[in-house]
Amino acid sequence: MVDHKNIESALVKVIKVAYSQGTKKYDKLGASYVNYLKTLQQKRDPEDHIRYVAKQRSPNEETYNERITDFKDWYNEERYASLENLYKLYLELANQEE
Repeated sequence: MVDHKNIESALVKVIKVAYSQGTKKYDKLGASYVNYLKTLQQKRDPEDHIRYVAKQRSPNEETYNERITDFKDWYNEERYASLENLYKLYLELANQEE
């Protein structure tokens, strides 16, 4: 069962990968995922928040596949793998019963 801790660790991995590849500190990818992480950590009920985010980012298999295809075109293999892991968790969480 996926929870906010799984998503949080996947976000951290995406951020580490983004910044480990010699990108500028304020790279758009890294900065946006840092903001997602900060927002998650500040929420009073992170489980509800992450469930909402998951339904927005990967509400179904079709949307997931479209995003992953775009990521494959845009990013190198390591960034792609970290994003794929995060979005798999989002999809799994969006499909879980409450």
